[in-house]
Amino acid sequence: MSCRKQTDNAISTISREASSVSADASYDTPCSPSSGTDLTEPEYHSPVAGKCQKRSSIPKNNHKSQQAGSPESDDTDEELEKVPEDYGKSLNTKSLILRLKGRWARFCRAKATEPAADPKWGDTEDALRKASPNDMHRFLNWCCKLQYNPDGRRLKGYKKASAFKADWKYFRGYYTRVTKREMDKEMAAAVRTGIRHLIDKYSMETQPRENIPVYIEDMVPFNETILQTREKRFHLGFQRINLCLYNTIGLFTVNRKQAVLFLQFKHLQISLQRDPHGGPPRPMIEIKPQFVKGVMGMRRLNTFSLPEIVYGVSLVYSPHILLFSILFYADAFEAPNLNSMEALRKLLVDDGRQEMVLPLKPEMDDYYVFPKVDIVNNKPCILWETRMTGGSLDAQLRTLSEIHGFLNHFFSHQFRYGGGGLLDQNGFVSDAQRNVIMAHASSRTFIEHYRPRRHAGLQEIMCGLNPDQEFSRAVTRMSRWIDRRRPRYLNETDRTSVEQDPELQSAVRWQSELEKQYRGSENLTLRVMLEDQEHKIKNLRRRLQERQRKRMRQDFSRKQAVIDIERQLTGVAVSDESAREVLCKEFAMPPEQIDLVQTFFTWPVSDSLEDEWIRRDKAVAAAIKYCAFPEGSPLRGRPKRAAPSDKEDSATSSPARRQKTTERSTKEGGIVNESINPLQRPLMCFQCKKQYSDHNGVKRHFRISHLKDRRCNSCDLSLEHEMHLRRHAQEIHRLCT
Repeated sequence: MSCRKQTDNAISTISREASSVSADASYDTPCSPSSGTDLTEPEYHSPVAGKCQKRSSIPKNNHKSQQAGSPESDDTDEELEKVPEDYGKSLNTKSLILRLKGRWARFCRAKATEPAADPKWGDTEDALRKASPNDMHRFLNWCCKLQYNPDGRRLKGYKKASAFKADWKYFRGYYTRVTKREMDKEMAAAVRTGIRHLIDKYSMETQPRENIPVYIEDMVPFNETILQTREKRFHLGFQRINLCLYNTIGLFTVNRKQAVLFLQFKHLQISLQRDPHGGPPRPMIEIKPQFVKGVMGMRRLNTFSLPEIVYGVSLVYSPHILLFSILFYADAFEAPNLNSMEALRKLLVDDGRQEMVLPLKPEMDDYYVFPKVDIVNNKPCILWETRMTGGSLDAQLRTLSEIHGFLNHFFSHQFRYGGGGLLDQNGFVSDAQRNVIMAHASSRTFIEHYRPRRHAGLQEIMCGLNPDQEFSRAVTRMSRWIDRRRPRYLNETDRTSVEQDPELQSAVRWQSELEKQYRGSENLTLRVMLEDQEHKIKNLRRRLQERQRKRMRQDFSRKQAVIDIERQLTGVAVSDESAREVLCKEFAMPPEQIDLVQTFFTWPVSDSLEDEWIRRDKAVAAAIKYCAFPEGSPLRGRPKRAAPSDKEDSATSSPARRQKTTERSTKEGGIVNESINPLQRPLMCFQCKKQYSDHNGVKRHFRISHLKDRRCNSCDLSLEHEMHLRRHAQEIHRLCT
């Protein structure tokens, strides 16, 4: 019996082991869903497969796995309804949807106040669910007539049909979010018909903006203007170098504005690369811009490698000269002794390696390549951890475009027009690679928005001749319409014509009427209305002046062409060279900027690599030095009229006035500092004795640093108010602020 019992136990043990082996093997058989079925596909199995599935899905130690919180148990703490519907969309998309949502709420409030209004207008979402095609059309028509925001700011309105259609697209997105369904085809078709009618009714422009490209031939002179002009001032010389670097990176990487502005030091990799052709190693900059496209958040990132081209186009458009200037100025390299280009040239890549990384300091990872510069405690400071805003960049490019002579303002997306066209025409870049570089899903985006619509060279093609690529590129790029003589400000005649505008005259008459009523009654309500009217007149005048200025700039080419033709044919027309000389004298460059321009505006003088290195290293050293140069502050308003000469001022001022000024200076503060000649415009600040190369620098420095002093250090005189200090500086120290 014992032998039989032992035999039965052995058989049962073997059976259990065999069943366990077959159960484990069932996970790898074709009936297993993990091996033959994708997770997103429906599962259909035969009865046999179902048995295998049932047997294989029994977990081992089931009671232990449930206690330990195995993956089979539902322990999630989040529902789909808690995820925002606009999650992952860019801030611009969210703001546009929010703007249309606010307009619909305003429209509903306006409809609710009408007599016998439908109760649905009391709830904005309920009104949207029950909205008819006519309600949609009336809402869009109301948006076209809307003039002011809820905060009282005036809207620019719809000038382009594309902007109107874009708002309709965002409103449809809001409609889908509220109703949880797409708009009916019949309703959408009816509204689109109404949109076409509104476009014609309000004379919206249906043609897209001309995609004029810019090439390196346009941007090199533009960077030269940025470095040498004195009609545009910055807080620090660093901002000039930084703006030139933005133009360089934007063109070479064909990136959008936000992608470049979001660049931080952690997105840069600096290295020395062994030259396979022999010779010294070459510095290389690798850039990995994030936030390439904001609609879907971060995408697959491109890495742009920029090796140093020693004999490049120009030093003003060398990314290595400009970026290394900023990195050395910020002392960004982790190696303590790597602080100049001379030190960088001494480095070598050891045998057996292709590169040697030049790491940046980890604590500077969050520093922006294009930071904000602002006044902190009366001193210009670089806020490295705060990026420059897109609006600030656009304003700087707009002003410098006018100084450079562009007819239309330069904007960042023109990098993609020119660069995309070159990528499309280059035989070394395929359509797929172009789409990857420009972050396009397909070639349709490039054809619709980036392909140039100004065609040259068709005549040669039709005649069987070789197209003149250089000439075609010259007549289609932005520099075709450049003219540095184009005025930037209105003259007195133009300002007078603006004052005669009927709309402005009507507003001024209403302001006069409100002033009379307020003086007679002293009513606070009238006072509020009067202040609001004054604000509206100020904005209206500014808007009309800007419209007149744009019209004047657009008409300049035609009018100036007639003058130039007459001058060349008859020689009687007056040239404007004398005015240009006065302008150059008024905006003289300081010595620091002259050194910068002299080192950047040079050309190779020999074929020696060492000589070229010396030329490039001198440019970096001059840029590092100029980064810390305080330019004062941006110029405000129009350029002031030329001040009278010393002789004219001395002749026109009466002896009594000069004697009164001298007596007052003696009475208030004793003898004026001997270093300040009262018959000349001072070049030194009387408060801190800081020297400047021109009088305008002294004025900007005084306004920023000393207007809150309430005391004259030179005269040892205490003053009660800022205006007292201004008047004292003007009458005693000849510093008019």
